[in-house]
Amino acid sequence: MSETATTRKVQRLGGSSLIITLPKQWARRLGIKVGDEIEVIESGGKLLVQPRDQRAEDRAGTVAIRYNGIARMAGVEAIVNCAFVHGYDKVEILIKGLGEADVKRLMAELNASKKVASVERGTDRLIVTLAPSLNLDAARLIKEASSSLQQLLEAAASGAEEAEIRRLEGQALELIESSLRSSSKGSDIVDPMAYGVLLALPSMVADSSVVLKGRADLLNKLKEAVGEFLGGLASASGRRLLNAAMIASELRDMALHEGGAAAVVVPLADALLSASMKLICPSILEQEAEGLAE
Repeated sequence: MSETATTRKVQRLGGSSLIITLPKQWARRLGIKVGDEIEVIESGGKLLVQPRDQRAEDRAGTVAIRYNGIARMAGVEAIVNCAFVHGYDKVEILIKGLGEADVKRLMAELNASKKVASVERGTDRLIVTLAPSLNLDAARLIKEASSSLQQLLEAAASGAEEAEIRRLEGQALELIESSLRSSSKGSDIVDPMAYGVLLALPSMVADSSVVLKGRADLLNKLKEAVGEFLGGLASASGRRLLNAAMIASELRDMALHEGGAAAVVVPLADALLSASMKLICPSILEQEAEGLAE
């Protein structure tokens, strides 16, 4: 595991004790929860902090779910995708009370998923090991997803066949899912507020592109908005996110003015506009704090 460092402020607790807080992504990655015991070792002028239970990190990579209610209704792909995007390596699906035919069908569906490496059957659960993902940082993966969507929009503007558009859609979605997984595993580069828009973006772009195939004016404007949105996320740039919002607003007005088939892009423009304006908040508040400190 790569080493990371941060600075924390020492605070007082009670009359004589001093405390520091742990970054939430470290606690998540190492499996440290409220109430757990940790070891603090003083050695050579340094403090080493580590979980007392050496299995905590392994457990942090596993999630257990009951295969009933919403999980069963959502289906296998939804279960696997949720675990993958949120950074888990294993899923334990509790199958107590499930009929033999249902268990076999569930195992078959799990084995058919490209995100699943293996499925083992235990006494009361299925132990699902997820396939390894691209070992790249989230920012780089988002940039590569942006590149795929740029190619998709260029292809649609030049009249490419739908099969090529859908191929690039799948490529972009895989990169976005991997970026969210990487972020969940510790980098925290992606604001959770952006997850829904990011996961829907490839299909929304592809669907709009199929309808607007050959319309270079609208597709190029969409290309600008998508590029600024994903670029802003990857670089945590409030300025680029604001640019994305402005371009998305222009695109929306163009589509509404024209009407007809052009209106297909309005929901996508609205999603980019709304998400961009919400995601620039940290940049705005940061600038305000800097102004007060001067």
